[in-house]
Amino acid sequence: MAEFVVEALLALPVIFLWLAIVSILVRPFGIRLPLASFGAKRTTAYLAFTFPQYLIVGGVLSFGCGMLIVTTFSRYIEWKYWHGSSLTTEKLLRDAFQYPLLSGVLFGVVGWFTRGGNSAK
Repeated sequence: MAEFVVEALLALPVIFLWLAIVSILVRPFGIRLPLASFGAKRTTAYLAFTFPQYLIVGGVLSFGCGMLIVTTFSRYIEWKYWHGSSLTTEKLLRDAFQYPLLSGVLFGVVGWFTRGGNSAK
């Protein structure tokens, strides 16, 4: 139980940092996201997205790549300090396909149709 709590506490700053990096990455493409990871301004910005923007930014970049980074980080911490499962190329390649491409796109599609605002138009 203590291992899980430590991994979760170490992963939180990584999640917040990644969401801030996504906000900076999309600015050259004309998408303005606030640097704050959560809040009303970020929600309003997401509601103004078109479907392709929401799919790429909300699904693939924020959720999919974020899951890949946090999962890899968690496995590294587990391997380094608790001698858990080994880090293999097979797991990394599977995760690189699974999280951003499959889970990220699915998260974007489901999120688009279940969000509030103008998604029914």
